[in-house]
Amino acid sequence: MEKLALEKMMREKEDNYLKTRGSKYLKRDDFKQYAATLRVKNNAFKTMKKALDEIKSEVTVLDRTKQILKERAGDVDDLLRDLEKKKGITGYSNVED
Repeated sequence: MEKLALEKMMREKEDNYLKTRGSKYLKRDDFKQYAATLRVKNNAFKTMKKALDEIKSEVTVLDRTKQILKERAGDVDDLLRDLEKKKGITGYSNVED
């Protein structure tokens, strides 16, 4: 008796849900279409992620190159100042700039 009442209540709730939200399961064609759009989105995601990873690795290389060049530029400036001092033309590169 109680089981029948609960089953009836469950059916009523399911019917109410169907009226307000639609089917609780996707139809076969709807599911196939949904799966196809997921595949397309997944492939696009993988492509974009690969491109992003390549860009990140390039940025890492460029940052390291920038760091090395800054260190070398500092050494060159020091070398140029020493040469100017030895030749007696201290500050010439600053005037030239």
